[in-house]
Amino acid sequence: MRNKGIAIELTALLDVILIMLFWVMLNMENETDRVKTEAAEEIAQRQEAFDRSTEELQTELDYVTAQYNRFLDENADDLAVANQKALDEFGEGRMFTLNLSYDAVGKLFILDESGELAHTLISSEEDIAGSITKVLEQSGLDKDDVILCAFVYDGDRALYRDVSMITSAADTVGKEYSKFYCTYINISR
Repeated sequence: MRNKGIAIELTALLDVILIMLFWVMLNMENETDRVKTEAAEEIAQRQEAFDRSTEELQTELDYVTAQYNRFLDENADDLAVANQKALDEFGEGRMFTLNLSYDAVGKLFILDESGELAHTLISSEEDIAGSITKVLEQSGLDKDDVILCAFVYDGDRALYRDVSMITSAADTVGKEYSKFYCTYINISR
């Protein structure tokens, strides 16, 4: 090609441009591989450090938990420790629940964290107290153990006499089990 007296050879120029383009592409691919390798190594190092920290924390947690449990076991006669242990178990969902419900007749369901343990008709205070006591005995609880309980009822549906009978039965159980603590929860409020 001729333009105003200058001869430009395009074929050689295109060859040089293509060679430079391939060289740039190869360098970019090599750089990408290097960055990926460095990132993978960094991730592996941080994951290893995280795993090591997690193991150390778990070991420390196990040690503190073992010390805490040993302290509770050594001081099991202390009322404050027994109360704290019961509260810890309560926090984990371990408690008894007395649930008053109605279908054709009123029934009291006695539950723990694993489900229903017993149920009884709302017939008399003695029958209800006997059912609660029977469940506590079957659960292996001693009369000096701290026992947390919640009596749950719907105040809009529950009959006053039934609620009164169940609270009296819980008080009767509390006379036999000196550390039987029962709270009353009206879910309609």
